[in-house]
Amino acid sequence: MSCQIKNNAELDLTDLQPHLDGMYDHFNQKLGFQKPPVIVFDSDPSNQSNVLGKTAYYDPQSLEVHIFIDGRHPKDMLRSIAHELIHHHQNMEGRLDVGGYNGPGYYLENDKMKKIEQEAMLKGNAILREYEDGLKLKEMNEMSLKEWKNNELNGLLLKKFGILNESKDENGLTAGQKKLPQALQDKIANKKSKSKKSTDDDKPPKGGAPAAVEVDDEEKEKDLEEGRLNARTTNADKFVGHEDRYQPDRIHETEELEEGTCEKCGKECGMKEGSCGDKKYIREADVTSENLKRSISNVLKESRSIRLKIKRK
Repeated sequence: MSCQIKNNAELDLTDLQPHLDGMYDHFNQKLGFQKPPVIVFDSDPSNQSNVLGKTAYYDPQSLEVHIFIDGRHPKDMLRSIAHELIHHHQNMEGRLDVGGYNGPGYYLENDKMKKIEQEAMLKGNAILREYEDGLKLKEMNEMSLKEWKNNELNGLLLKKFGILNESKDENGLTAGQKKLPQALQDKIANKKSKSKKSTDDDKPPKGGAPAAVEVDDEEKEKDLEEGRLNARTTNADKFVGHEDRYQPDRIHETEELEEGTCEKCGKECGMKEGSCGDKKYIREADVTSENLKRSISNVLKESRSIRLKIKRK
């Protein structure tokens, strides 16, 4: 909700208009006007010559705020508008018409009107100051941030070419950053500390692999007892825990016998394959090959038998 402006004095509102809109929005947020007023700019040279002449007034019937502009500073006109906006708020709440004397010097003669005026003077100036300081703080932060970005860019360029070696304090702030408002300093320091912490967390601990992949001591001891971590250099070691699969008198594929060595006694008895004594030893590979041949033969016989049955039918 905005208010209407009547520029009867033909005042140049180029610089004033943004503050009229911003100030009215701020007052409306604080007070909540039921209806917007009309701001009227008037010119009266005769009133200007009167030192104690009028600066502004509020018409409760037409809801108009009249401002005299002759010879006045724009900020002084904003103060008058702020004062009359409080009277407009009082009028919307039905508190402006208190009765009693309302002529010259009413401030001293009418206590009820005196309270109305005190509220307008105090509250109007206070809310206007809030608007003013809020706007200045926002502009200062924006300018400070822009200046800081420019300084940072210049600093990076100077460092790149070896012209500047700027030191930082314990919070990681440079001398230029220390000139920023405290809120911005804290924001920069927190951002740098979070970035450093994230980098440190990604680094593995010194001296080896991260702790998450280290094997527990008890687990290591258990593995050693079971033989999983022992170096196995003999054929028998590979079958620890699987005695049923390992038989000393069998020849395994991983063992290579020298030419002329017996598979049973391990001596040069001239027995490469066959019998040594009363027993016969056959390589596992030969047993597997023989079993495969028998399986194929059985399949072929079964296949012939099935074909014969089919033909007879």
